[in-house]
Amino acid sequence: HGAKILLGSATPSLESYTNAKNGKYGLVELNERFGGVEMPEIETVDIKYVRHRKQMKGNFSPYLLENIQQALHKGEQIILFQNRRGFAPISECKDCGWTAKCHSCDVSLTYHKKINLLKCHYCGYSDAPLKKCNSCGSLDVSVKGVGTEKIAEELQCFFTDASIQRMDLDTTSRKHAYQEIISAFEHKRINILIGTQMITKGLDFDNVSIVGILNADTMLNFPDFRSFERAYQLMAQVSGRAGRKKKRGKVIIQTYSPDNEIIEAVKKNDYSGMFKTEMSERKTFSYPPYCKLIRVTAIHLDYQITNYAARDLAILMRKQFGKHVLGPEYPYVSRVRNNYIKNILLKIEHTSSIKEAKKILLLVKQKIKLNNKFKTIDIDIDIDPS
Repeated sequence: HGAKILLGSATPSLESYTNAKNGKYGLVELNERFGGVEMPEIETVDIKYVRHRKQMKGNFSPYLLENIQQALHKGEQIILFQNRRGFAPISECKDCGWTAKCHSCDVSLTYHKKINLLKCHYCGYSDAPLKKCNSCGSLDVSVKGVGTEKIAEELQCFFTDASIQRMDLDTTSRKHAYQEIISAFEHKRINILIGTQMITKGLDFDNVSIVGILNADTMLNFPDFRSFERAYQLMAQVSGRAGRKKKRGKVIIQTYSPDNEIIEAVKKNDYSGMFKTEMSERKTFSYPPYCKLIRVTAIHLDYQITNYAARDLAILMRKQFGKHVLGPEYPYVSRVRNNYIKNILLKIEHTSSIKEAKKILLLVKQKIKLNNKFKTIDIDIDIDPS
């Protein structure tokens, strides 16, 4: 339509920033905060060291609790980031190690204490909490891991007079609930806001002096080539919620790996350093922006049919694209709503035509569907998968 498009971000994707650097996009940079407000002071707490000295209080280091207490005493507000909702993500038998899983998806059920249910965050299936192990019958079952609900409950024990609220998919699913929480925090009716990714971007509160990132390692250790980039984006964005108007804020990152290069980049507010390091890795292993990615996914209710279809897809694709085809492999979550999923990744060099690749893939898809065995299989082609 010939429309003008403006992309705005404190932490653009590597692909977008490369396009800007290469002149495909125009580039305007803001190198200081509005009104000359200082960037927040960012400190790390080594959880390994604190746990070794037996000083951790639940999921909080003494340093974080001390800073929260000081902020509350001054009438200031706090944001805590925990990128997992619910109370605990795993229900496990201590005798045999069995865990409660969804009947339709290949994921563990998350315990939600307020509604007293185990829930699947992919298909919505729910079940009653475990009273005994379904495998060995042991009564010694417990929940493991930490979600926003558990953080809120633990924190209320330390600060009994503070108003604590969660902001995640569970608390904002009701109509207008999101705006009500934002409004209450803005008008200082909430002292501490605990949230998932939805608190990291676009919020501007002038009374937030402390931001706590409770466990940075869950973001860093995700099995994806973009995990370091995304971890930097999330930590940098949530850090930006601190000290936006009156005075310099403070960010406290709890981590087992304080020397990690991404955490160091967040501490220095060094986007360009992160960009250079990640680009070097991407170049070595030929990932975007040094190539285009196309993900071809085989989806079916039958495990064997999914396997065979993905195998035949990969064989046909290799005949056309050779060594640029990776897989097939099961993704991190390999079954959703009883459908098995298997991915094949195709890397397209910038010298090759993406349109031609799409045409070839559509022909490959048609050829697979001609096989009676694979008539009911879904084949999804996703260009530039996120």
